[in-house]
Amino acid sequence: MSIILNSIPPIITLPKVLTENLTKASHVLHISQSALTRAMQKVEDYIGVPIFDRTKNKLTLNDTGKELVKNAQYVIDAEMTMKEKTISFYNQMTNISIGSVAPGPMIKYGNLLYSLFPNKTIFSKIEKAENLIENVINGVYDFIFLSYPIEHDFLTCEFVFSESLYITLPKTHFLSDMKDGIHFSEIDGQSFLVSNYLGIWDAIVAKNLPKSKTFPQSMDNLEELINSSTIPNFSTNTTLSMRTNNDRVSISILDDEATVHFYLVYKTQNKQKFRNLLKLMKK
Repeated sequence: MSIILNSIPPIITLPKVLTENLTKASHVLHISQSALTRAMQKVEDYIGVPIFDRTKNKLTLNDTGKELVKNAQYVIDAEMTMKEKTISFYNQMTNISIGSVAPGPMIKYGNLLYSLFPNKTIFSKIEKAENLIENVINGVYDFIFLSYPIEHDFLTCEFVFSESLYITLPKTHFLSDMKDGIHFSEIDGQSFLVSNYLGIWDAIVAKNLPKSKTFPQSMDNLEELINSSTIPNFSTNTTLSMRTNNDRVSISILDDEATVHFYLVYKTQNKQKFRNLLKLMKK
């Protein structure tokens, strides 16, 4: 069996191609057979001992070459581990990564995060709860926001705030006088303008308003349509202050499922790191 190494000293990497035929190997690697032969010779020169058995029209690994392949895997693994740990360390030093089941926490605490970590780049992503938990354990996220409390040997979970769902609609809408609140059952069947991907809120709306139609929009388009349309839309106590249209009324949805409780979850070993953040979130 011939061995094709895709780089030369000082770093030797495991072959990308294992084949009985040198011509086939050169075709797979998209290099000439002569260039491939020279590369293999350089590897052998670097090792300083024969690693191939040469016969007419054929090169095969000898026992020393097979030992080289085995040891080369250790080199590759060590190199990859070194790279991954270095990148991870750099990211921890320069980035803050946050996961959430809904956009509300980043809207509510965005300015706070930027003020507490002024020299870091903040990344955020909305994901399902099971993915968030796995990724905070694996170090993909520094911390996450869940909609329910959890107990875990390596994680700390703290309640931070509650977010409640509202509908906003024109003052001329027939539901606009329901100022004391409204239930899902009373608005099921209505059409709504909504923002693209609201995480857990999407599931709550779909479950409780099975007869309603929603029209997802980007944030820019949504605001424009709200200002020019009579179609109701959703908001929350977190986002109501961001609304610019004063011709609409906001009505709270009274069902228990219209309120989500958010919990901050992070590795217990990082408790000191996020102590001030948690303190300010709870104010």
